[in-house]
Amino acid sequence: MAESVRNGAGSGRREGFAFVGRRRELRSVTEALRLGPSVVLVEGEAGVGKSRLLREAAGWARGEGLPVLEGWCHPLREPLPFGPVIDALRQAAARLGPDAALGPTTAVLAPYLPELAARPPEGDGDGSGEPNHQLMRAVQDLLGTCGPVMLAVEDVHWADTATRELLLLLARNPPGQLRLVLTYRRQDLPDDRNVLGTPYGRPIGIGGAEITLTPLDEEQVRELATSVIGPAAAKLLGRQLYERSGGLPLAVEEDLQMLVERLRHGGDSPVSALEGAGVPRALRETVNSRVALLDEEAVAVVEAAAVLTLPAEEEVLGALAGLEEAAAERALTAALDADVLVEREAGRYGFRHDLARMAVYDLIKGPRRRRLHLRAIELLSEQEAPALVQIAHHARRLGDTPGWLSKALAAADHAVAVGDDGVAEDLFRQLLAEPTLASEDGLHCARHFGMIAFSRSDPVAGAAVLSRILADPALPAAVRGEIRTSLGRNLAGISAERNTAELERAIVELEGRPVPIAIARATLGQGYRPDAPVAEDRALVEQAEQVVTAAGDPLALVTVRAAKTTLLVYAGDPQGRHLLEALPHDSPDRAVRLQYVRALHYVAWFRLLHGYTAQARVLRDETDRLARRDGFQIPEHSCAVLQLYLDLGSGNWHGLERRVDAVLLEAADGSHLRQRVLLVRAMLDVARGQWARARALLTALDDDGAQSAAWQMGHEVAAQLANLDLLEGDRERAWKRLGPSLAARRSKGVWLSANGLVPVAVQAALACGLREEAEHLTDEAARGIDGLDAPGAAAEVLVCRALLAAGTDPDAALAHAERAVARYERTGRVHSIARTTELLGSLQLGRSAAGLADDGPRRAEELADEGARNIRTALDVFTRLGATADASRCRQALRDSGRAHPAPRHGRAEKPAQRRHGNELSPREREVAGLLAAGATNHEIAQALFLSVRTVEHHVAHTLKKLGVTRRQLRKAPDRAPEHAPDQDQDHDAG
Repeated sequence: MAESVRNGAGSGRREGFAFVGRRRELRSVTEALRLGPSVVLVEGEAGVGKSRLLREAAGWARGEGLPVLEGWCHPLREPLPFGPVIDALRQAAARLGPDAALGPTTAVLAPYLPELAARPPEGDGDGSGEPNHQLMRAVQDLLGTCGPVMLAVEDVHWADTATRELLLLLARNPPGQLRLVLTYRRQDLPDDRNVLGTPYGRPIGIGGAEITLTPLDEEQVRELATSVIGPAAAKLLGRQLYERSGGLPLAVEEDLQMLVERLRHGGDSPVSALEGAGVPRALRETVNSRVALLDEEAVAVVEAAAVLTLPAEEEVLGALAGLEEAAAERALTAALDADVLVEREAGRYGFRHDLARMAVYDLIKGPRRRRLHLRAIELLSEQEAPALVQIAHHARRLGDTPGWLSKALAAADHAVAVGDDGVAEDLFRQLLAEPTLASEDGLHCARHFGMIAFSRSDPVAGAAVLSRILADPALPAAVRGEIRTSLGRNLAGISAERNTAELERAIVELEGRPVPIAIARATLGQGYRPDAPVAEDRALVEQAEQVVTAAGDPLALVTVRAAKTTLLVYAGDPQGRHLLEALPHDSPDRAVRLQYVRALHYVAWFRLLHGYTAQARVLRDETDRLARRDGFQIPEHSCAVLQLYLDLGSGNWHGLERRVDAVLLEAADGSHLRQRVLLVRAMLDVARGQWARARALLTALDDDGAQSAAWQMGHEVAAQLANLDLLEGDRERAWKRLGPSLAARRSKGVWLSANGLVPVAVQAALACGLREEAEHLTDEAARGIDGLDAPGAAAEVLVCRALLAAGTDPDAALAHAERAVARYERTGRVHSIARTTELLGSLQLGRSAAGLADDGPRRAEELADEGARNIRTALDVFTRLGATADASRCRQALRDSGRAHPAPRHGRAEKPAQRRHGNELSPREREVAGLLAAGATNHEIAQALFLSVRTVEHHVAHTLKKLGVTRRQLRKAPDRAPEHAPDQDQDHDAG
């Protein structure tokens, strides 16, 4: 094929260009496609060669007998969800074998895929869920029926929200043996900069690759030129072609195509042809130089395609160009022969790339461009289903702001009506940025935008838009109050302080409007205010409930009752669970369902904090199911974060760091969810002895306002920092930093959350000699949970009583510790159970060593044995979890008691370990490697592992030697350190 282009034969189409500079990338793609399921993401700027790489991969796939389905996204589209994937499925329908059995869910695809008409599905679908959700399930099921197949979707940066959510579903849970390949331009992604709407990490068991294409280097440009104009001309022109194109393959190919055309028609030398074209290296000029070779009618069709933006049928292009049917056919054929236009879809024609379209569009003279946009509006308006989004686009291009406003409003409302939040959100965002938008329209847009943003994944971006609207001093108070309420609701996951301030202002601005005021008050009373007693919150919510009940507004009523449910469960009132069950679960109103899902997800969080791990897991799974069904992104992402906490508490630590990294990508900067993910990472680091990294994370969270962003999490951050202070010997600092959190908890009057705050405060008070304060705090916490079912908090109170009694009443201390272990076992918190078991063992060893056993030496020995067994039990759990610091503390306690594990059979500790492990890292060296990778100093490692600095120096030297890296290299590439893994065979170190 390359020879035909070089020799001037054939059409000169782009398929003749050699495949240059992408062999490694193609190998990565084909390796990912070889075994399914897999997900491949190909990123690169316009014209860098994504489509060509995809064509080569598709060719390989077909050669291997793997069917290929192709779909394309476009910069403008009507709110028909999943259009690119539906187009690809038309190809799948034709490939289904005669015996292929379609599931009942695929029935909903019939209006979109006439090809399925002759294949009625087996059974009846349940018809439940939103239409979009039904379609998503149907698409997934149909793809699963197809067996091994490659689904390629190009230009995903133009995908609508529904399509991105479908692709995310397919990427997270590929049906059957699906190979999903997506191309996109990062710079053209929506504001969230995430190709699939949320950051994506491939699940375990899913293969794939992530490829970023960059421009070609000079040698590769010369190789490409050689394939077209031959080695002599390529050697002569290689540097010039590279400088003109910047290495962008599409620009190089355009230059080479132009050279072939010039040589074919004029016979000029290659140098003269390239210099004479006067085309700068930018793609714009190369495209327009080829357009210049077309006749007037062909140019008219090309200009029509440039104005329409989307691929269009021949009839539409001809009508917009003002050509009769025969003339339109000739003109389109000429444009296709010149490779200015291509057939993007069956019967639809457009530009190969949007840059080429833009190059043509910018050269259209103003008067003609205006006439084309006017005519496009007429044509699109005459369609049976007017293309409202495109009509609005053309109106804006005309500079007709009033016309654009009316058409964009109509398009946005239509998107809301069909449940396409993505198109609606984009349009409302544009409308709200328009200063001439009428106030009543602004309120309309803000209402819808606020509700959509309320369920989307980036509350920070939504709050920024609403804040910008409120900055307009001319905004009427009533409008301002409603918008400010939406802002306050969006701020709930960002800043409790701002959330409170905005809602209080909104209540003033909404004077005379009882229902909106009630909603604002209920939101304010949901429990976010750190300094407000829960009784005040409850009064606000109950007042709001009375107002909306009298008003008879169903959405307002469920909104207020969802807030009440959240508050009551948070405060430990059993009525909260009953109220949750009474909320409408399956309302036909999506906004009502959103309120139920949000209440459900808050209840899941609070049940976890109260110590009900199993209940929290069930509630979390149900929330996740409903959030995915209806596309509520914030609850869905919150469920992912909650799963991390469930894994942390239940001891599912293997691979947890990788899962933390994956979820962290999905959390918006500045959001409460992101802070919680970072807190999980910090808690892992504390347990593993990576204290410097943990302190850096926790300090950043504290500086970022974790205390005000969500006061509950602020207490967790303070508790973890104080725990680090105690571990590092700074008891005064620990006690001082806990003051604000303890004051906030007293002010709120809620003590049910078991987040470690009270036990670490009691430890710090005792360490500072403040026994009276420790006793008062313990009694206060006990009164706070009296009569309430909160096993986690009850276990913490028992731990505090054990710590208080340890020095004065050893028998009582043991009894409290034993009861604390039993209470923690009810919670299912594996790490907490082990920590309390360790405490029990330490108390037993201490009582035995002090000679306080009533039954004499024999009983003392029995107590010592029990204590050692309990500490070994905790040690086994810590070792399995990879809790390096905790495990080291247990080993030190056993050594101090003289009841450590027997020494290795070979005698001395160090050399036998080396002989056993050879060039592999010993368990101790694995711990050291992990701490080194986290940036720990020798002194910090010694602290975490209860070793002498000299012993640590010995381990560090051996570890770095075995890994073949320096300390600095290991810190820069922490993946060189082995992952924490269960290993009972620990070295025995000298102190």
